[in-house]
Amino acid sequence: MSGHLGAIAKTFCTEHLCKKTTNPVRFLVIAALSCTLALNAKAETLRAAGTGNIAAMLNPFASLFQGVINPHSMIHDMLFTISTDGALEQSLALTANPTSDNTWRIDLRPGVHYSNGRPFTAEAVVKTVNYLQSAAARRYVISAETRTIKSIRAIDDLTVEVETFVPDVLLPRRFSTIPMPEPWLYEDIGPDAFSQAPIGTGSYVLEDWRSDEQRPLLVAHAESWRAPVEFDRVDIRIVKDAPSQVQALMSGQIDLGYNFGVVDIDALSEMGFNVVTRPGGQIISIALSNTDPDKPFSDQRVRQALNYAVDKNAIADIIMFGTTTPAGQPGIPGMTGYNPNVSPYPYDPKRAKALLLDAGYGDGFSFKAQVLITGVLEAPTMYQKIAQDFAAIGVGMEIKPLQGPEWIQKYFSGDWGKGDAISATWNGASYWDVIRAIEIFSCKKTGAFFCAPDLMPMIDSTHGMFDPVKREAALQDLSLAMHNLAPAVFLVQIVDVIAASNKFGALPFRHKQLAVDKLRLAR
Repeated sequence: MSGHLGAIAKTFCTEHLCKKTTNPVRFLVIAALSCTLALNAKAETLRAAGTGNIAAMLNPFASLFQGVINPHSMIHDMLFTISTDGALEQSLALTANPTSDNTWRIDLRPGVHYSNGRPFTAEAVVKTVNYLQSAAARRYVISAETRTIKSIRAIDDLTVEVETFVPDVLLPRRFSTIPMPEPWLYEDIGPDAFSQAPIGTGSYVLEDWRSDEQRPLLVAHAESWRAPVEFDRVDIRIVKDAPSQVQALMSGQIDLGYNFGVVDIDALSEMGFNVVTRPGGQIISIALSNTDPDKPFSDQRVRQALNYAVDKNAIADIIMFGTTTPAGQPGIPGMTGYNPNVSPYPYDPKRAKALLLDAGYGDGFSFKAQVLITGVLEAPTMYQKIAQDFAAIGVGMEIKPLQGPEWIQKYFSGDWGKGDAISATWNGASYWDVIRAIEIFSCKKTGAFFCAPDLMPMIDSTHGMFDPVKREAALQDLSLAMHNLAPAVFLVQIVDVIAASNKFGALPFRHKQLAVDKLRLAR
């Protein structure tokens, strides 16, 4: 047994067992798991870095599981997951089949237990969905994923029947975004207490959020249906920026991190780290509102002009060091609905000026853009470049940087104040399907900033298309329509940059997250 593991075991099996706790459920689970670790001679600790804020991570329903390293994706499971080639994959559920246009039968995985020992059953799924549809859960982002569900019931312990208001071919993919925490405990102690000591079916159990240190610590759930093959503990440091993460990796404080700047790739590679870039499933853009008929962006020609004005190849090749490619539609290659016949808008300032002249803005105009400056390290440089390109065609862009909370409020409310544009991503990553991003840039979005009523029947019809060939064709038509409507200045695809010690073997992934349960040391 390693000295580190022995110290952990000694701490929990001698000292902590004698201490009082205000959460007996968490105490018993963690104490049992930690004592089990004392018997495991091959225990390993993964030291990883994540980004964000612990306070925002506490409730599993508060946001989509983002980032390559996310504690919730290790603690909780969904019914399904999505592969990066768009395939629906088994998780807590094995199959989902429509029995009619509005009814689905979902068969669950047998033998699954929560980390407190309670069996995972169909009733757990029913309780979770019913909660997310309650008034108490409306404040949580994940509650929106249940909006098409009319009713849900357990046929038996391992079978769920779901009825939707209208045909919804995306229902299994919606379930790939809904975590399944232990609903009886959640109900008994409430969301605040549960968030401090979450219980799930995943590979790990939270030992301590260590919120003061921004450093979650997880221990293996050895009885999980997807128990870890090698790493029994995960020590996560939450870092504020890429330079801090680089320093942590170089100093040996962490073994693995993500969301590095592209400028760091060559240096990290030269120092012997394994650097991996993966498609993020999102496209950076500047959203243009057409809701005010007296503003320039209500004219399609103006919106197209701004797309022609930006040198996206320069952004991709120079600012992003060739790690990404220009975008011109709602999705990326490999995503359902991506149209291979739609090319990004070429850099053509002359055509941009001609379109502005035709639209009555030959003398140009000015507008205010509110942009999120966190998340993508190169964003400030990118927006400065865009402002220069706009200035070359007589359009002035005043940039107002936003922090995360302020941007979220504006984006979800649709109230941009005095702003005319806002940074926004075309995010089809969670479904790996373009329709999710298309709906955000449409009349369907709450607080819609762009609305093309003629497009809505086309959008709505795709939800009832159970023939994948017909649906793919319809989505590709929508991708072309969105390209032509130009509700945003399409920029470049987002890539995830992961860097890890060479002590690991190949890095396994489960959709957007690192599959820590499958991670192994190099042999």
